[in-house]
Amino acid sequence: MVLTWMVAVGGVAAEEVPLVFGVLNQQSPQLTAERWNPILGYLQRQTGLEFQLRLAPTVQATNARMANGEFDLLFTNHNFRPMYDGTYRVLARWGDKAIFGVIAVPKDSPIKTLVQLRGKRVAYPSDSAFVAYAVPKVALRAAGVQDEEVFAGNQEGALAQLAGGLVDAAGVNSRYLTQYAARKNFAYREIFTSEPFPDLAVVVHPRVPAAQADAVRAALLRMKDDPEAQSILDGNQFSGFWPATERDYDGVRRAYRLLGP
Repeated sequence: MVLTWMVAVGGVAAEEVPLVFGVLNQQSPQLTAERWNPILGYLQRQTGLEFQLRLAPTVQATNARMANGEFDLLFTNHNFRPMYDGTYRVLARWGDKAIFGVIAVPKDSPIKTLVQLRGKRVAYPSDSAFVAYAVPKVALRAAGVQDEEVFAGNQEGALAQLAGGLVDAAGVNSRYLTQYAARKNFAYREIFTSEPFPDLAVVVHPRVPAAQADAVRAALLRMKDDPEAQSILDGNQFSGFWPATERDYDGVRRAYRLLGP
């Protein structure tokens, strides 16, 4: 799926090569486009740059394209896995609230502890996910639990499997869990909640000129205080983008190392 903002803004010529902006597969392509198209439109108006939203069909394909440097900008935290670390650098992070890795069960489930998940079917977005896979799996291993993994493709898919009774539990991102539950009126219970981690980051490839990267960062950080962006923030249920550094994600790197290859 590709969306290119081709309107010339601030004197930028329409034929200018757009910056390719990738997004990690956490939701369906439709929901991802609904979330990011307004943000990219705002960035274009603020910077005079053009952006092309490019979505790979799977998490694995997104990671492969990231590794090949096919994105100029990317919303992810998979770049902190050891095999990708250093490919991109952090510009800003989504929101000012932490996220948590959660293992959730339906509210009426008899399962109350991690040990009770031994041999049970647990849905995850993919084996590349951070708080929705790496963090829960480290906790399960510490508890001596071997589960039956079910990979659903993205966060929404994992939660749909849980809500549909196809799995016994799901490893998910706390933010997506609360949003999905509210949207689908799904009652759940958390049997594991991790330590806090910073939300996903917008990262930039080193080939992007520093002036452009700085302009994108400034525009992202300006959103939270700009009345023009308020409808975008309200529609996405978040407070805007906040400052972030590479060191903020050291805990993410540590959890990926504990998971192993």
